[in-house]
Amino acid sequence: MVYENIFKALQNKELILPFLENQILADKWPERYTIEIDSSPYYGLNEDGSPDGYFHPSTHSLMGERELYLRFHPDTRDLMLSEPNSLQRQMTLGMGSSIHGILQAQMQMIGLCPPENIEVEYIIEEHHIRGKIDWIFQHPSVGDVVVEAKTRTGYKFETTTIESMPSWDAQLSLAEYSQNKTEGVLLMMESAWPYRLRELPHKRNDVLLQQIFDKFDYVRMCLEANEPPRHCCVFGSPQMTSCDARFTCWLKP
Repeated sequence: MVYENIFKALQNKELILPFLENQILADKWPERYTIEIDSSPYYGLNEDGSPDGYFHPSTHSLMGERELYLRFHPDTRDLMLSEPNSLQRQMTLGMGSSIHGILQAQMQMIGLCPPENIEVEYIIEEHHIRGKIDWIFQHPSVGDVVVEAKTRTGYKFETTTIESMPSWDAQLSLAEYSQNKTEGVLLMMESAWPYRLRELPHKRNDVLLQQIFDKFDYVRMCLEANEPPRHCCVFGSPQMTSCDARFTCWLKP
């Protein structure tokens, strides 16, 4: 099994999965271990529940300039629409967090991912960005590897690529930039049986990064001037009808 995984790693250029598989299948793997699930409030909020004022990679990277302006402006940020809370929504969030927690615990048990490398917070102050990295893997030959983990249903697991998920590309590129890395890994996890894992290598998208930085800087300039950017979608378009800021946006000049 060890040699099979070594050949697999060489063929697929995998950095994470061969270590995880070898350790889990080794005789020394414990029969019981503790998993910590993070169910704390969204990290983009201050202690009093107010927004922290930073752009967040997983939420804001692909939003239009006007929507960002309305989300951050004190006169409109509380007028955004939001998905109603439901048991299904809470179960979806809980299952995603649970799978993350299982893998993070296993990564620590491998001995190549210490606790301080789990949920690593970073701030890119020059563009007012605050984010978290799922974990940073200490690879014995290539050094620190930035890892983001994402869950997918079995229906989408085989066909999903980073190219087909621009939000993943943006989030991982920002994480890599924060650690002065040009490459990283996206670990995709199937959310139901047979719980497959896929390792997708990623190269930092500097073109996309510059677009995100320029957009965030422009939105901050508009906020300071109290001047909203132009509309970022057409009235009545699918983009408008799915936007959380649609009523505030189109009822304002």
